[in-house]
Amino acid sequence: MSLSEFCRRHPRWARFLTLRQRTAQERMRGYAGGLMSLASLGMFATVLGGLLLAFAVSEAYAGKSGARPFLQLAGLGPDSLARVPPAMAVSVVLLLAASAFACFAQLRRLGKALDRGPLLSILVASRFRWLGHLLGLNLFAGLILPQLVRLQTIRIGLGFNSGFLISLIGVFVCYAVAGIVREGVRAADENRGFV
Repeated sequence: MSLSEFCRRHPRWARFLTLRQRTAQERMRGYAGGLMSLASLGMFATVLGGLLLAFAVSEAYAGKSGARPFLQLAGLGPDSLARVPPAMAVSVVLLLAASAFACFAQLRRLGKALDRGPLLSILVASRFRWLGHLLGLNLFAGLILPQLVRLQTIRIGLGFNSGFLISLIGVFVCYAVAGIVREGVRAADENRGFV
Protein backbone atom coordinates (compact mmCIF):
# COMPACT_ATOMS: atom_id res chain seq x y z
CA MET A 1 0.00 0.00 0.00
CA SER A 2 1.37 3.42 -0.91
CA LEU A 3 1.73 6.28 1.53
CA SER A 4 -0.99 8.36 -0.12
CA GLU A 5 -3.40 5.43 -0.06
CA PHE A 6 -2.64 4.83 3.63
CA CYS A 7 -3.31 8.52 4.36
CA ARG A 8 -6.59 8.37 2.44
CA ARG A 9 -7.79 5.20 4.17
CA HIS A 10 -6.66 6.13 7.69
CA PRO A 11 -6.89 9.90 8.12
CA ARG A 12 -6.61 9.71 11.90
CA TRP A 13 -3.35 7.78 11.74
CA ALA A 14 -2.04 10.10 9.08
CA ARG A 15 -2.90 13.09 11.29
CA PHE A 16 -1.27 11.44 14.30
CA LEU A 17 1.89 10.59 12.42
CA THR A 18 1.87 14.00 10.64
CA LEU A 19 2.23 12.28 7.29
CA ARG A 20 0.16 14.88 5.52
CA GLN A 21 -0.09 18.63 5.55
CA ARG A 22 -2.78 19.75 7.94
CA THR A 23 -5.01 22.71 7.32
CA ALA A 24 -5.77 25.30 9.98
CA GLN A 25 -9.23 23.78 10.49
CA GLU A 26 -7.75 20.31 11.06
CA ARG A 27 -5.21 21.71 13.52
CA MET A 28 -8.01 23.47 15.41
CA ARG A 29 -10.00 20.24 15.50
CA GLY A 30 -6.94 18.52 16.97
CA TYR A 31 -6.69 21.21 19.66
CA ALA A 32 -10.44 20.94 20.28
CA GLY A 33 -10.15 17.18 20.69
CA GLY A 34 -7.31 17.70 23.15
CA LEU A 35 -9.39 20.23 25.09
CA MET A 36 -12.32 17.83 25.28
CA SER A 37 -10.10 14.96 26.42
CA LEU A 38 -8.39 17.06 29.10
CA ALA A 39 -11.74 18.41 30.25
CA SER A 40 -13.18 14.91 30.54
CA LEU A 41 -10.15 13.79 32.52
CA GLY A 42 -10.46 16.87 34.74
CA MET A 43 -14.16 16.26 35.34
CA PHE A 44 -13.46 12.66 36.37
CA ALA A 45 -10.56 13.67 38.63
CA THR A 46 -12.60 16.48 40.21
CA VAL A 47 -15.53 14.23 41.01
CA LEU A 48 -13.28 11.48 42.36
CA GLY A 49 -11.11 13.88 44.38
CA GLY A 50 -14.09 15.82 45.75
CA LEU A 51 -15.90 12.68 46.85
CA LEU A 52 -12.76 11.20 48.40
CA LEU A 53 -12.04 14.41 50.29
CA ALA A 54 -15.65 14.70 51.49
CA PHE A 55 -15.47 11.07 52.62
CA ALA A 56 -12.16 11.76 54.39
CA VAL A 57 -13.61 14.78 56.19
CA SER A 58 -16.65 12.79 57.32
CA GLU A 59 -14.39 9.91 58.45
CA ALA A 60 -12.20 12.35 60.38
CA TYR A 61 -15.26 13.46 62.32
CA ALA A 62 -16.08 9.84 63.03
CA GLY A 63 -12.64 9.51 64.62
CA LYS A 64 -11.19 7.04 62.16
CA SER A 65 -7.49 7.39 61.36
CA GLY A 66 -7.74 6.11 57.79
CA ALA A 67 -8.75 9.56 56.56
CA ARG A 68 -5.49 11.27 57.57
CA PRO A 69 -3.61 10.83 54.26
CA PHE A 70 -6.44 12.43 52.28
CA LEU A 71 -6.71 15.31 54.72
CA GLN A 72 -2.96 15.91 54.62
CA LEU A 73 -3.08 15.85 50.83
CA ALA A 74 -5.68 18.61 50.97
CA GLY A 75 -3.61 20.59 53.46
CA LEU A 76 -5.94 20.00 56.40
CA GLY A 77 -4.60 18.95 59.75
CA PRO A 78 -6.61 17.07 62.35
CA ASP A 79 -6.90 20.22 64.47
CA SER A 80 -8.23 22.40 61.63
CA LEU A 81 -11.60 20.62 61.68
CA ALA A 82 -12.00 20.61 65.45
CA ARG A 83 -14.47 23.50 65.77
CA VAL A 84 -16.18 23.25 62.39
CA PRO A 85 -19.53 21.45 62.12
CA PRO A 86 -19.22 18.31 59.96
CA ALA A 87 -21.99 19.33 57.57
CA MET A 88 -20.31 22.67 56.91
CA ALA A 89 -16.90 21.12 56.21
CA VAL A 90 -18.33 18.53 53.83
CA SER A 91 -20.45 21.22 52.12
CA VAL A 92 -17.40 23.43 51.57
CA VAL A 93 -15.46 20.54 50.04
CA LEU A 94 -18.36 19.60 47.74
CA LEU A 95 -18.96 23.23 46.67
CA LEU A 96 -15.28 23.66 45.79
CA ALA A 97 -15.40 20.44 43.76
CA ALA A 98 -18.61 21.58 42.04
CA SER A 99 -17.08 24.91 41.01
CA ALA A 100 -14.03 23.13 39.54
CA PHE A 101 -16.30 20.62 37.79
CA ALA A 102 -18.29 23.46 36.20
CA CYS A 103 -15.07 24.92 34.76
CA PHE A 104 -14.09 21.58 33.24
CA ALA A 105 -17.60 21.05 31.85
CA GLN A 106 -17.50 24.49 30.20
CA LEU A 107 -14.05 23.71 28.80
CA ARG A 108 -15.51 20.58 27.22
CA ARG A 109 -18.35 22.62 25.72
CA LEU A 110 -15.78 25.05 24.31
CA GLY A 111 -13.90 22.15 22.73
CA LYS A 112 -17.12 20.90 21.13
CA ALA A 113 -17.90 24.37 19.76
CA LEU A 114 -14.40 24.64 18.27
CA ASP A 115 -14.65 21.15 16.79
CA ARG A 116 -18.07 21.45 15.20
CA GLY A 117 -18.40 24.98 14.00
CA PRO A 118 -16.51 27.86 12.47
CA LEU A 119 -13.80 29.38 14.63
CA LEU A 120 -15.26 32.86 14.43
CA SER A 121 -18.77 32.42 15.73
CA ILE A 122 -20.94 33.86 18.44
CA LEU A 123 -21.13 30.37 20.01
CA VAL A 124 -17.33 30.18 20.44
CA ALA A 125 -17.25 33.72 21.88
CA SER A 126 -20.05 32.83 24.27
CA ARG A 127 -18.24 29.66 25.41
CA PHE A 128 -15.07 31.66 26.10
CA ARG A 129 -17.02 34.30 28.01
CA TRP A 130 -18.78 31.67 30.14
CA LEU A 131 -15.46 29.95 30.78
CA GLY A 132 -14.18 33.29 32.08
CA HIS A 133 -17.26 33.64 34.30
CA LEU A 134 -16.83 30.13 35.72
CA LEU A 135 -13.09 30.54 36.26
CA GLY A 136 -13.85 33.75 38.16
CA LEU A 137 -16.48 31.92 40.21
CA ASN A 138 -14.02 29.12 40.93
CA LEU A 139 -11.41 31.66 41.99
CA PHE A 140 -13.93 33.42 44.23
CA ALA A 141 -15.07 30.09 45.71
CA GLY A 142 -11.47 29.08 46.34
CA LEU A 143 -10.89 32.27 48.28
CA ILE A 144 -14.18 32.59 50.16
CA LEU A 145 -15.36 29.07 50.99
CA PRO A 146 -12.25 28.01 52.91
CA GLN A 147 -12.58 31.26 54.87
CA LEU A 148 -15.91 30.00 56.21
CA VAL A 149 -14.07 27.09 57.79
CA ARG A 150 -11.32 29.38 59.07
CA LEU A 151 -13.87 31.76 60.57
CA GLN A 152 -15.16 28.88 62.62
CA THR A 153 -11.63 28.12 63.84
CA ILE A 154 -10.84 31.81 64.56
CA ARG A 155 -8.06 31.94 61.96
CA ILE A 156 -8.66 34.60 59.33
CA GLY A 157 -6.41 35.08 56.34
CA LEU A 158 -6.75 35.31 52.60
CA GLY A 159 -5.50 32.38 50.61
CA PHE A 160 -3.43 34.20 47.99
CA ASN A 161 -0.84 31.97 46.39
CA SER A 162 0.79 31.55 42.99
CA GLY A 163 -2.29 29.76 41.65
CA PHE A 164 -4.42 32.81 42.41
CA LEU A 165 -2.53 35.05 39.98
CA ILE A 166 -2.50 32.43 37.22
CA SER A 167 -6.24 31.87 37.63
CA LEU A 168 -6.88 35.61 37.52
CA ILE A 169 -4.84 35.87 34.32
CA GLY A 170 -6.83 32.96 32.88
CA VAL A 171 -10.09 34.80 33.58
CA PHE A 172 -8.88 37.91 31.74
CA VAL A 173 -7.51 35.84 28.84
CA CYS A 174 -10.90 34.15 28.39
CA TYR A 175 -12.67 37.52 28.33
CA ALA A 176 -10.09 38.92 25.87
CA VAL A 177 -10.39 35.96 23.50
CA ALA A 178 -14.20 36.19 23.68
CA GLY A 179 -13.98 39.86 22.71
CA ILE A 180 -11.56 39.12 19.86
CA VAL A 181 -13.78 36.35 18.46
CA ARG A 182 -16.87 38.57 18.77
CA GLU A 183 -15.08 41.40 16.94
CA GLY A 184 -13.95 38.95 14.24
CA VAL A 185 -17.55 37.81 13.73
CA ARG A 186 -18.71 41.43 13.50
CA ALA A 187 -15.97 42.28 10.97
CA ALA A 188 -16.80 39.20 8.88
CA ASP A 189 -20.49 40.17 8.85
CA GLU A 190 -19.61 43.71 7.75
CA ASN A 191 -17.38 42.38 4.96
CA ARG A 192 -20.21 40.15 3.72
CA GLY A 193 -22.48 43.21 3.75
CA PHE A 194 -20.10 45.16 1.49
CA VAL A 195 -20.00 42.34 -1.04
